[in-house]
Amino acid sequence: MKWYSVGSLSFPASWVAIAFAFIGAYLYLRLTLEKQAADLYGNAFFILILTWKLSVILFQFETIIKNPFSMVYFNGGMKGYWLGIAAAFLYFFLSEKKFQVQENTLHVKVWIVIITVYELVFYLLNKEHILFAGLQLIGGIAFFMLLNKNSGNPIWGIQILVFFTCFQGLIYSLEGNLLSVPIATYTSGTLLIAWTAWKGSRKNQ
Repeated sequence: MKWYSVGSLSFPASWVAIAFAFIGAYLYLRLTLEKQAADLYGNAFFILILTWKLSVILFQFETIIKNPFSMVYFNGGMKGYWLGIAAAFLYFFLSEKKFQVQENTLHVKVWIVIITVYELVFYLLNKEHILFAGLQLIGGIAFFMLLNKNSGNPIWGIQILVFFTCFQGLIYSLEGNLLSVPIATYTSGTLLIAWTAWKGSRKNQ
Protein backbone atom coordinates (compact mmCIF):
# COMPACT_ATOMS: atom_id res chain seq x y z
CA MET A 1 0.00 0.00 0.00
CA LYS A 2 1.30 3.45 -0.91
CA TRP A 3 1.70 6.22 1.63
CA TYR A 4 1.27 9.96 1.06
CA SER A 5 2.52 12.95 3.01
CA VAL A 6 1.13 16.40 3.73
CA GLY A 7 3.78 18.32 5.63
CA SER A 8 4.90 16.14 8.54
CA LEU A 9 1.75 14.00 8.43
CA SER A 10 1.90 10.68 6.58
CA PHE A 11 -1.13 8.53 5.77
CA PRO A 12 -1.90 5.42 3.68
CA ALA A 13 -3.90 5.35 0.47
CA SER A 14 -6.76 3.65 2.30
CA TRP A 15 -7.42 6.84 4.30
CA VAL A 16 -7.82 8.84 1.11
CA ALA A 17 -10.07 6.15 -0.37
CA ILE A 18 -12.29 6.13 2.73
CA ALA A 19 -12.60 9.92 2.61
CA PHE A 20 -13.54 9.87 -1.08
CA ALA A 21 -16.04 7.06 -0.45
CA PHE A 22 -17.96 9.03 2.17
CA ILE A 23 -17.73 12.26 0.19
CA GLY A 24 -19.17 10.40 -2.81
CA ALA A 25 -21.99 9.00 -0.68
CA TYR A 26 -22.73 12.44 0.79
CA LEU A 27 -22.84 14.06 -2.65
CA TYR A 28 -25.11 11.30 -3.95
CA LEU A 29 -27.53 11.84 -1.08
CA ARG A 30 -27.55 15.60 -1.54
CA LEU A 31 -28.15 15.23 -5.29
CA THR A 32 -31.09 12.91 -4.56
CA LEU A 33 -32.43 15.48 -2.08
CA GLU A 34 -31.98 13.08 0.86
CA LYS A 35 -30.52 15.69 3.22
CA GLN A 36 -31.61 13.78 6.33
CA ALA A 37 -29.77 10.65 5.22
CA ALA A 38 -26.75 12.74 4.19
CA ASP A 39 -26.55 14.09 7.73
CA LEU A 40 -26.86 10.56 9.12
CA TYR A 41 -23.92 9.25 7.10
CA GLY A 42 -21.90 12.41 7.64
CA ASN A 43 -22.30 12.07 11.39
CA ALA A 44 -21.41 8.36 11.29
CA PHE A 45 -18.24 9.11 9.31
CA PHE A 46 -17.25 11.85 11.78
CA ILE A 47 -17.79 9.48 14.72
CA LEU A 48 -15.69 6.81 12.99
CA ILE A 49 -12.74 9.16 12.42
CA LEU A 50 -12.97 10.83 15.83
CA THR A 51 -13.17 7.53 17.72
CA TRP A 52 -10.32 6.04 15.69
CA LYS A 53 -8.06 9.06 16.31
CA LEU A 54 -8.87 9.48 20.01
CA SER A 55 -8.62 5.76 20.71
CA VAL A 56 -4.85 6.26 20.77
CA ILE A 57 -5.41 7.61 24.30
CA LEU A 58 -6.91 4.27 25.29
CA PHE A 59 -4.35 2.03 23.60
CA GLN A 60 -1.19 4.14 24.02
CA PHE A 61 -1.98 6.01 27.22
CA GLU A 62 1.57 6.26 28.53
CA THR A 63 2.86 7.66 25.24
CA ILE A 64 0.15 10.31 25.13
CA ILE A 65 0.78 11.33 28.74
CA LYS A 66 4.48 11.81 27.99
CA ASN A 67 3.84 13.65 24.73
CA PRO A 68 0.22 14.87 24.28
CA PHE A 69 1.03 16.44 20.91
CA SER A 70 1.64 12.96 19.50
CA MET A 71 -2.16 12.59 19.25
CA VAL A 72 -1.93 14.66 16.08
CA TYR A 73 0.27 12.08 14.37
CA PHE A 74 -0.88 8.78 15.84
CA ASN A 75 -4.14 6.86 15.99
CA GLY A 76 -5.50 3.76 17.65
CA GLY A 77 -4.29 1.45 14.91
CA MET A 78 -6.33 -1.61 14.00
CA LYS A 79 -7.93 -1.78 17.43
CA GLY A 80 -8.93 1.85 17.11
CA TYR A 81 -10.29 1.20 13.61
CA TRP A 82 -12.65 -1.50 14.84
CA LEU A 83 -13.63 0.60 17.81
CA GLY A 84 -14.46 3.44 15.40
CA ILE A 85 -16.44 1.06 13.17
CA ALA A 86 -18.37 -0.19 16.19
CA ALA A 87 -19.10 3.37 17.36
CA ALA A 88 -20.24 4.45 13.87
CA PHE A 89 -22.46 1.38 13.45
CA LEU A 90 -23.93 1.86 16.92
CA TYR A 91 -24.74 5.47 16.12
CA PHE A 92 -26.30 4.40 12.81
CA PHE A 93 -28.37 1.70 14.47
CA LEU A 94 -29.65 3.97 17.25
CA SER A 95 -30.20 7.09 15.11
CA GLU A 96 -31.45 5.68 11.79
CA LYS A 97 -35.10 5.73 12.87
CA LYS A 98 -34.82 9.42 13.80
CA PHE A 99 -33.93 10.39 10.23
CA GLN A 100 -36.66 10.46 7.63
CA VAL A 101 -35.55 8.27 4.73
CA GLN A 102 -38.01 8.31 1.86
CA GLU A 103 -36.80 5.27 -0.06
CA ASN A 104 -36.80 1.71 1.31
CA THR A 105 -33.52 0.65 -0.32
CA LEU A 106 -31.65 3.93 0.06
CA HIS A 107 -29.18 2.55 2.62
CA VAL A 108 -28.30 -0.30 0.27
CA LYS A 109 -27.69 2.16 -2.57
CA VAL A 110 -25.46 4.29 -0.38
CA TRP A 111 -23.52 1.22 0.75
CA ILE A 112 -22.90 0.22 -2.87
CA VAL A 113 -21.73 3.77 -3.66
CA ILE A 114 -19.38 3.82 -0.66
CA ILE A 115 -17.74 0.49 -1.45
CA THR A 116 -17.49 1.10 -5.21
CA VAL A 117 -15.89 4.53 -4.77
CA TYR A 118 -13.55 3.24 -2.07
CA GLU A 119 -12.34 0.31 -4.15
CA LEU A 120 -11.92 2.41 -7.30
CA VAL A 121 -9.96 5.19 -5.56
CA PHE A 122 -7.85 2.68 -3.63
CA TYR A 123 -6.83 0.82 -6.79
CA LEU A 124 -6.08 4.05 -8.66
CA LEU A 125 -3.95 5.47 -5.85
CA ASN A 126 -1.92 2.27 -5.58
CA LYS A 127 -1.65 2.03 -9.39
CA GLU A 128 -2.10 -1.71 -9.43
CA HIS A 129 -4.74 -4.29 -10.33
CA ILE A 130 -6.41 -2.01 -12.87
CA LEU A 131 -8.43 -5.02 -14.05
CA PHE A 132 -9.92 -5.44 -10.58
CA ALA A 133 -10.66 -1.70 -10.45
CA GLY A 134 -12.62 -2.05 -13.69
CA LEU A 135 -14.48 -5.07 -12.34
CA GLN A 136 -15.37 -3.17 -9.18
CA LEU A 137 -16.73 -0.22 -11.17
CA ILE A 138 -18.73 -2.39 -13.58
CA GLY A 139 -20.03 -4.56 -10.74
CA GLY A 140 -21.03 -1.58 -8.63
CA ILE A 141 -22.94 0.01 -11.49
CA ALA A 142 -24.61 -3.30 -12.38
CA PHE A 143 -25.81 -3.98 -8.83
CA PHE A 144 -26.97 -0.37 -8.47
CA MET A 145 -29.03 -0.67 -11.66
CA LEU A 146 -30.51 -4.00 -10.51
CA LEU A 147 -31.47 -2.39 -7.24
CA ASN A 148 -33.24 0.43 -9.08
CA LYS A 149 -35.51 -2.05 -10.87
CA ASN A 150 -37.43 -2.70 -7.66
CA SER A 151 -36.20 -0.03 -5.26
CA GLY A 152 -39.48 0.04 -3.35
CA ASN A 153 -39.05 -3.55 -2.12
CA PRO A 154 -36.77 -3.83 0.95
CA ILE A 155 -36.47 -7.62 0.58
CA TRP A 156 -35.17 -7.14 -2.95
CA GLY A 157 -32.70 -4.65 -1.51
CA ILE A 158 -31.46 -7.20 1.03
CA GLN A 159 -30.98 -9.80 -1.71
CA ILE A 160 -28.99 -7.38 -3.86
CA LEU A 161 -26.94 -6.38 -0.82
CA VAL A 162 -26.02 -10.00 -0.06
CA PHE A 163 -25.08 -10.71 -3.69
CA PHE A 164 -23.03 -7.51 -3.83
CA THR A 165 -21.10 -8.56 -0.73
CA CYS A 166 -20.53 -12.00 -2.26
CA PHE A 167 -19.23 -10.22 -5.37
CA GLN A 168 -16.73 -8.34 -3.18
CA GLY A 169 -15.68 -11.64 -1.65
CA LEU A 170 -15.10 -13.08 -5.12
CA ILE A 171 -12.92 -10.13 -6.17
CA TYR A 172 -10.87 -10.31 -2.99
CA SER A 173 -10.49 -14.08 -3.30
CA LEU A 174 -9.08 -13.59 -6.80
CA GLU A 175 -6.56 -11.20 -5.25
CA GLY A 176 -5.80 -13.70 -2.49
CA ASN A 177 -7.12 -11.36 0.23
CA LEU A 178 -10.43 -12.91 1.19
CA LEU A 179 -9.61 -12.89 4.92
CA SER A 180 -8.95 -9.15 5.07
CA VAL A 181 -10.08 -6.07 6.97
CA PRO A 182 -12.19 -4.68 4.07
CA ILE A 183 -14.14 -7.93 3.69
CA ALA A 184 -14.74 -8.07 7.45
CA THR A 185 -15.95 -4.46 7.30
CA TYR A 186 -18.19 -5.12 4.30
CA THR A 187 -19.72 -8.15 5.99
CA SER A 188 -20.40 -6.19 9.18
CA GLY A 189 -22.01 -3.36 7.22
CA THR A 190 -24.10 -5.79 5.23
CA LEU A 191 -25.46 -7.40 8.39
CA LEU A 192 -26.37 -4.02 9.89
CA ILE A 193 -28.04 -2.64 6.75
CA ALA A 194 -29.86 -5.93 6.10
CA TRP A 195 -31.17 -5.87 9.67
CA THR A 196 -32.31 -2.25 9.24
CA ALA A 197 -34.06 -3.06 5.95
CA TRP A 198 -35.70 -6.16 7.45
CA LYS A 199 -37.05 -4.15 10.36
CA GLY A 200 -38.45 -1.60 7.93
CA SER A 201 -40.18 -4.30 5.93
CA ARG A 202 -41.81 -5.73 9.09
CA LYS A 203 -43.17 -2.29 10.03
CA ASN A 204 -44.73 -1.83 6.59
CA GLN A 205 -46.58 -5.15 6.69
